Amino acid sequence: MALIRVEHVDKNFASRHGSIAIMQDISFEVKDADFLAIVGPSGCGKSTLLRLIQGLDRPSGGQIYFRDAPVDGVCRQMAMVFQSFALYPWLTVSENVAFGLEALGWSPGRIGPQVERYISVIGLDGFQEAYPRELSGGMRQRVGLARALAVEPAVLLMDEPFSALDPLTAANLRDEVLQLWRDPALPPEAVLLISHNIEEAIELADRVIVLSRRPGHILAEVPVDLPRPRDRKSTAFYDLTDRVFSLITEGAPSAASAGANGAPALDKPL
Repeated sequence: MALIRVEHVDKNFASRHGSIAIMQDISFEVKDADFLAIVGPSGCGKSTLLRLIQGLDRPSGGQIYFRDAPVDGVCRQMAMVFQSFALYPWLTVSENVAFGLEALGWSPGRIGPQVERYISVIGLDGFQEAYPRELSGGMRQRVGLARALAVEPAVLLMDEPFSALDPLTAANLRDEVLQLWRDPALPPEAVLLISHNIEEAIELADRVIVLSRRPGHILAEVPVDLPRPRDRKSTAFYDLTDRVFSLITEGAPSAASAGANGAPALDKPL
């Protein structure tokens, strides 16, 4: 049984010029133990799709299912890590990690040990009483990850979680996310990653879904049959990167016709 089924999903937004189609006829599945990445040009609806999957917004057409039940509201068995960290600046590290558990109605006696466990798992020991302003970007993203994992979600949703970090910090956190996902003693059962970085998607995921420019639709689902850890300098890795990049650019307007706002915002393979 699939954890998530996205079936023929459309999303439109109203504007003063009429309805704007963001995505059309999106269908795919996320299965147990999946690590799935979604890439595509800027503005094709990647982040919107993630919000629809968690139930933070509703599709204009089609349906999303979690374990065969329609997603008609916020799904508590999914948790999201945001690009912008999304921490409460007036709360300490421990209080930020505890926030989701409090929202779920956990008792203080359960919250304390759970917070300490995931602070330790994510490598935040010693920073429990620190405030976000006292932390580096990498440490703040660790807090966001610990907060998401503390509710022990079946699916971890990640919305460009490494794009605001320096390359070394991003590489370290990518490795740690993979280790967490592969540890059967820890959540999540599956990861769904939104990324504008093709190399990052291929390094992490088992499958990469490639979206077209707006209105976004699926151009291809590319399997990544490379052993881990993946060598970014290998010919096979480069060939996959080039294939995904070519799919996106062939499905997007040229820079000359699109202009600065319409050209795909993607990391080209080096």
